[in-house]
Amino acid sequence: MLALQRLVAAITVAALAGCATSKPPPAPELSPASWSVDRESLPEGTLRMVQVATTASPGNLVVQGAPNRRVELPVYVYVFEHPAQGVTLIDTGFGRRTAADSEAYPGKRMTNLLSLTMTEGAALADRLPEAGLATEDVAHVVLTHMHPDHVGGLEDFPEATLHIASSEWTTRLDGSALGSIDPSPFEGHANVTEFTWTETPVGPFAQTVDLFGDGSLIALSTPGHTPGHTSFLVNLPGGSYLITGDAAWVDPHWQAPAMKSPLVRSLLEHDWQANWESQWRIRRFAMDHIHLVVLSGHDAKNAERLPVWPEATR
Repeated sequence: MLALQRLVAAITVAALAGCATSKPPPAPELSPASWSVDRESLPEGTLRMVQVATTASPGNLVVQGAPNRRVELPVYVYVFEHPAQGVTLIDTGFGRRTAADSEAYPGKRMTNLLSLTMTEGAALADRLPEAGLATEDVAHVVLTHMHPDHVGGLEDFPEATLHIASSEWTTRLDGSALGSIDPSPFEGHANVTEFTWTETPVGPFAQTVDLFGDGSLIALSTPGHTPGHTSFLVNLPGGSYLITGDAAWVDPHWQAPAMKSPLVRSLLEHDWQANWESQWRIRRFAMDHIHLVVLSGHDAKNAERLPVWPEATR
């Protein structure tokens, strides 16, 4: 009953706020900051992307003012292989539990809201052998945030070290309009390393962390969607890839930038105005570095930007 009351309240707030937030706020003032990477000094890593599920939503919910037609929102996991650190997952998608029963997790409300579809056996843990990997090869997991389509598969990798922003981890038991986060994928995880932001700018991103200390995997603070939302910059000898997470679900969120609908901002955003600023930071970074590959959180065009699984880019 409490979750239903929260949902009704959020919808009411969204309806009341719709007019006031129909016009995007002005662009934030971003301090210029240069960025470059010495590719010759980078380790010979590889990056793969696998689609583990497909969600769908009316387009005008995803992007304010878009046509009211259903759009597919793939759920991706990124597999970064580092020669010294081993295999790192960037997000985990939905896991084996959801693959076996799409209503078992994250729950029927979320399933109905996003029209989740998943073929049995599509969880990343079951697809790793296609790339010559096993679940025990996964040494690290880094999370953009703890929404179910990004953290659900964590329980399939109990031995991996979870790296997560402290500002995100401390909110793991907070409730939301859709009900409290299901903590089961991470509540018993033995190896959790929280990181705190350093004031070391990377382009327009003021707070960052070089997770492995060699420039190959850099966490970027992009708050708003959740309190400690994190995007990740993967630097390889052959190119750089910005994984936005849900700071930008689809390309228009950072290219225009365009806002999510008032309903989505009320239901699923911790602070939509902070997220709006994060969208602008992504846009600025992409405009300043035209060879950077931006991988939006759930955009189907990502499949054109990285090789088809299990092929890798270097």
